[in-house]
Amino acid sequence: MITLSCTFDPVTEKEVRYILSCRKEKGIRDLAVCVKGEGILSREERTRLLKLAFAPYRHVYVTDSCDDAETIEAMDEEAVRSGMFRLAAKGTRRVLMERGFYHVETARAMCKERRYVHSGGVAGVCKALAKAHGLDEMKAWRAGWLHDITKAFSDEKSEEIIARWKPEWLNISPKVWHSYTAVIWLKQNMGLYDHDILNALEHHTLGDGKSAYAWILYIADKIEPGRGYDASKEMAMAEKDLKTAAAYVLEESKAYIYEKEGIHV
Repeated sequence: MITLSCTFDPVTEKEVRYILSCRKEKGIRDLAVCVKGEGILSREERTRLLKLAFAPYRHVYVTDSCDDAETIEAMDEEAVRSGMFRLAAKGTRRVLMERGFYHVETARAMCKERRYVHSGGVAGVCKALAKAHGLDEMKAWRAGWLHDITKAFSDEKSEEIIARWKPEWLNISPKVWHSYTAVIWLKQNMGLYDHDILNALEHHTLGDGKSAYAWILYIADKIEPGRGYDASKEMAMAEKDLKTAAAYVLEESKAYIYEKEGIHV
């Protein structure tokens, strides 16, 4: 039996297919695979994902020992870490999403540096508010990291997506479009179908959401520490009553836009 090793950070569908083809081409009955080298995920986490990927296949075994293992080239791993979860091995994609794996790396790949830092700040506030209200902290944290994922899209690219999937928004300012292009991008590339997160993302710019997670994301987007002003009042209010705090922050935002641009919204 031979052993093949790779970083598997994470294991991808292309790597699975390559390993299966090696077994066939070498004419061997049993083959082992192992995680080797440093990665963003721990070796234990990568090994668990590897076991999920190869669970359907007989005669391919996951081992902790990489002694005398043949190293294979990583395939599509960087793309997966940049948000292309559809390229990850079948059986692992849902875990990547639900555990929040590579969300930070995806935001870094998709956003400009300032937006990436902002997203981290939003994620932190989202998690804190979810904890204060007994909600799913990981879900709120993920929404924070992903909310501006398509902010860097050109107006032309965004318009193409909006025209196809949300044409009623064509008359709304392009500044708002990323709220929905993110929904489409995340469905198509990361396989995200969590209604709470998608709904929160769709409403995070206009502040017209009606759910706890939508209120959390809207508030966090406006008061995260990187905004550079004292938001302790808004945070304290949000820790007590999300709906009231969201309405208060919305009115503050409207007043700011009027003061800065002379526009009533």
